[in-house]
Amino acid sequence: MVANKIANKIATTLCIATLGLAGLTGCRPYKLEAPAGFAEVEKYDSGTHMKGSDDVGLKLSVFENVKGGTLTFWSHDLVEKLGKRGYVLTGQSEAKSDNGVNGTRFDFEYVAPGTDGPKRFYTAVLFVTDRHRFVLQMAGQAEHKAKYLVQVDDIAGEMKTRGCRSWTKICKGQQPDSLAKLADGTQLAAASADEEG
Repeated sequence: MVANKIANKIATTLCIATLGLAGLTGCRPYKLEAPAGFAEVEKYDSGTHMKGSDDVGLKLSVFENVKGGTLTFWSHDLVEKLGKRGYVLTGQSEAKSDNGVNGTRFDFEYVAPGTDGPKRFYTAVLFVTDRHRFVLQMAGQAEHKAKYLVQVDDIAGEMKTRGCRSWTKICKGQQPDSLAKLADGTQLAAASADEEG
């Protein structure tokens, strides 16, 4: 009984010290270094913005997750919204962060409405943890697509995402089915209940 009280007191003290240290260091929900060929032009708690040569942009945006927010749910949301804005899904594949969080990569092509070009490429890699959702984005002119898209998987694989809880399955979320038809009005599928816990 006394040993348990002492152990609990030590654990509480360590927890408080850890939280205090995290507050002092400004612990971000992600870790992502600028890859070779990119310069970081902005960095903040909710993301970072980098610029490469050839006017190619690399951006990470971090949002709070909500109850029911799984990889499947947010994948549908992302593809459906971009489809309504004229983005055409050209590829979908699995991704994994450096610390083992499952994600999904979506490749798109885009031409501004009412124009004949120029065509642009846009890629988004989505990771979802219990606390956050992360959207790693790369965009640029279509003529630079081959040079830059080969880097996306490596960049995503070097990123660390925080906010996982060990007692849920959110961070190990299953991959969504092919979302190629979402742009033409397919209904939003409900997120799997088993991913929540």
